[in-house]
Amino acid sequence: MIEKQLQMDFEPDPISNHYIVSESNALIEAKTNLTLYERRLIYILASRIHPEDKNFKTHFFKVSEIADKLDLNDRNFYKRIRDIVTQLRSKEVIIDEPQMNSTLEANWLASARYYHGKGIIELEFSSQLQPYLLQLKQNFTKFKLWNVLYLRSNHSLKMYMLLKQYLHYGKRKFKTIAELKQKLEIDPGLYERYSHLKNRVLLTAQDELAEKTDIRFEIEEIKNGQRVVSVVFHIFRNAKEVRENLNDAEYIDNQPIYELLTRFDINQKQAKALMKDHGEKRIRENIHYVFNRMKNRDVTSVSGYIIKAIEENYADCGAYYALEDPENKKTSLTDLNQRISKVIFFYDQCIKDRIYEPELANTNMMKTILDDIANCSNERQLLNLKPIEEAELYHHYAKKALNHYLNDSEQNF
Repeated sequence: MIEKQLQMDFEPDPISNHYIVSESNALIEAKTNLTLYERRLIYILASRIHPEDKNFKTHFFKVSEIADKLDLNDRNFYKRIRDIVTQLRSKEVIIDEPQMNSTLEANWLASARYYHGKGIIELEFSSQLQPYLLQLKQNFTKFKLWNVLYLRSNHSLKMYMLLKQYLHYGKRKFKTIAELKQKLEIDPGLYERYSHLKNRVLLTAQDELAEKTDIRFEIEEIKNGQRVVSVVFHIFRNAKEVRENLNDAEYIDNQPIYELLTRFDINQKQAKALMKDHGEKRIRENIHYVFNRMKNRDVTSVSGYIIKAIEENYADCGAYYALEDPENKKTSLTDLNQRISKVIFFYDQCIKDRIYEPELANTNMMKTILDDIANCSNERQLLNLKPIEEAELYHHYAKKALNHYLNDSEQNF
């Protein structure tokens, strides 16, 4: 009877590892004042925001499901979560707003309500945070929720966010160790020696991100004599399958179709048109196709590719191409992307060390990338593999080289 009444009164929000979080870079860079559990809870709430939302909505969650996602094993997890929410409601985030010459100090949550006996909690973001979480068009970062749910260190989670937004640049430099510590929100007085910071924070984050997220990084130390004065993080997409227990196929098969499409940034008008023209079965089959081809990439970054796959029925077209062999380094797109990343890093270093002038270095770099793409494309064509597509290349230099290669191919043809 209670479950029936609960179902009538509430629609608890599902929590999926596959849900997308979109967060402005200004909020990422802000002083958040959050503990690890509080940060996870904020991202769970943020994952329920739809791209078309114009105002924050109230969201209802099962306390037991939140406890599971927060990895709380306490017998009285309901009280533990209430304590976490109570502390979170008193926390402020401090955001610099240079365009308005202002600084925003805002609470994270507008309200929280507990439904005793029903195991439901109701949460809503503070309206002051709307510009940083809603209707984001530029200067923001997207990631799947699972990237931040399983990190054990609060500093690792913060490091993920600080580096994820710079993935397309391939690196991020912190000019001083003090700046790095400030961005990681390390309390004053902690890790005064760089060796302690490196061993207890940076290397831990390096291992955790490589094991549990979609990015990894290498550390370059800039020294003045023997002293490390600044750090450059070289950021890469994580090529390996990092979450073996995440089942994309199950997610695609069971998610309501309109919810599934909106999670890929496909708006309601487009979703309705796709349903009308092609039907649910074809939509799901082609999303499966895209997932299989775009492993370990942000799904929302390929919304156009998904629409095109549905409209042109790639799921059927794909049968005309041979299956990929991940062990073949000549045709593997993962290996191609890794080689290109190394080439870019090499020539960046050459410019830094003044081995080449920037113009000559960039010319040689683009020629090397173009040759690699051409060789890979030719090998794939010989084996009847699907042609390389721009969305499958990680770096903008690679995309530029591919377009140049394709244009040359069309002219020669």
